[in-house]
Parts: sequence; C-alpha cells; structure tokens
Amino acid sequence: MYAYLKGTVSYTEPDAVILDVNDIGYRVYVPNTLLAALNVGDMITLYTYTCVREDAFILYGFESRDDLELYKMLINVSGIGPKMGISILSVMDANDVRSAIMLQDAKLLSSAPGIGSKTAGRIILELKDRIKPEDIIFADHSTGNDAHMGIRAEAYEALIGLGISPSKANTALNSVTINEDTKIETLLKQLLTKL
Repeated sequence: MYAYLKGTVSYTEPDAVILDVNDIGYRVYVPNTLLAALNVGDMITLYTYTCVREDAFILYGFESRDDLELYKMLINVSGIGPKMGISILSVMDANDVRSAIMLQDAKLLSSAPGIGSKTAGRIILELKDRIKPEDIIFADHSTGNDAHMGIRAEAYEALIGLGISPSKANTALNSVTINEDTKIETLLKQLLTKL
C-alpha cells in the first residue's frame, strides 16, 4: 500500500518508531539496529511493507529498498512471518543474511531470536537459489565487469574460509579497487591488512 514514508521521528517504542508525516503519526516496526540509531527529531525515509490482518493494519519499515526486498524474500519462506523477518534483520544486516544463505550457514541464521536450526535450514533451502555472490559483494558498487566480479567473489570466499565475518569481509572488499591487473594473492594480502 505505502512504498515509503518520509517524516520526522516523534518518539520511539521498544520495537517501533512513531513517524510524523504531515501531522499524522505512523507506528512503523523497524529492526532494532535501525531503532537504536534513531533520535527524536530525525528526518528519515522508511521503505515500508504493509501487513493487513483481520484485527490490525501493521507497517514494517526499512532504511533501504534492498533491506525491504530481502525482508519480503524472508517472509515468503514458509513459517517466517513479519515479526520473525524483523527479528532476523535486527541481529544481522542484509549482507550477513545473504552470506549465511549462500554459504548455507544455519548457525549464523539461528543466532536470531526465534530462529531454530530447522527454520534456518528452511530459509537456506528456499532462498539459496535466489542469492548470488554479486548481491553481497556489490551492494555498494554499481559498476564492475565479470572479471572483477570473479576476483571479488574468490577473495570474499577466501576471507570467509579464514573465519572472517561476512560483514567484515564485505566492508574490506568495498574499500579496495580492482583492475584488470589485480592478482588474487595481492588482493588477499591487501585485504588482510585492512582487517
């Protein structure tokens, strides 16, 4: 129903923000990480998902359209409802969720409250074919050719193999420049100095 809401934070609740949009207060449930970063008076845009039930009309909001798209993928998994989707995005960012799905890391997904190993396995099973390495690595990059993507994907997998968290690996990769002469060994040395 609503694609996004742009307004001022009137106040926050334990799991929601009250957003003043043209003198109308909307209660929007948001991930805890976003909620913790908000202050009264902040002007923000929230990309929203509307959940309509018999007894309620509920808005869920996200900082980016990318987060919203991932949220919609999560709640389409059988057994994952809107609250559980928010719960997952409250303990890990969208890139961490994508990484966990791509690497079939049920343990990482199980770190979200209410997500057991069976549910984590179901998320992986139903979404693994919809997640690509470039969705993770190039979240902050709008350009890049196939050769660069291959080198980045190889470096990303190597960092994960060394036990580096998906978000740290992604941050390090987003801080380097790759050209046609870049060698994977040189790139990995450069990345490890940044971690």
